[in-house]
Amino acid sequence: MIPPRDEYPAPGEDTFCEDDLAPSEFELKALRARRIDRAATSIAVVALGLWSGGMLSLGACAAPMVFKLVPAPVSGYAMGAAFARFDNIAIGCGVVLLAAEMVRTWLARGHTNWLSRVRRYMAILLSGAAVYGALVLTPTINEMHASGVQRRVGPAGEQLERVHNNAEMIGRITVPSAMLLMALHIFTIRSAEDDEELALAPLAPGG
Repeated sequence: MIPPRDEYPAPGEDTFCEDDLAPSEFELKALRARRIDRAATSIAVVALGLWSGGMLSLGACAAPMVFKLVPAPVSGYAMGAAFARFDNIAIGCGVVLLAAEMVRTWLARGHTNWLSRVRRYMAILLSGAAVYGALVLTPTINEMHASGVQRRVGPAGEQLERVHNNAEMIGRITVPSAMLLMALHIFTIRSAEDDEELALAPLAPGG
């Protein structure tokens, strides 16, 4: 059945204009959120790269050669000072990492998958390991070296060996964990599909 003439839209009412093609407020907010998420991801990856690269350089490259070529106790003093300085860098990287994680968590608004949760817990554990190394392990090693203790010589030397082993174990865990965390940050970058799922998600009670 053909509708009466007066039911047809008036000329110009069904035409598109530039405003019809403009993004909605939700799309603009989602675009800003994706940009902030990418920026936070980039900052986290740079911090992790600096952290793991420095740890690898000191632990795997510098330390073995210094202890091999430089006689004790000078070798212990040298590496103790180097690790004490690097601990400040590691803590700074941990703070930056946690800040980036907070931003990404806030942007997700609770709509996270299991990879994001693993990423978050790993960031907390790595940052805690950096603080433990800086406040406990490195000062203990340096104090024992300053007291003339030598590794594996006497009871004090055995204790120094255990502390050294703990520090080395944390270093071995930190490097691959940081690399895995970099991959998790990249794999969980916010996408347009995530924004669509967020838009379609039901509101919370009372929302």
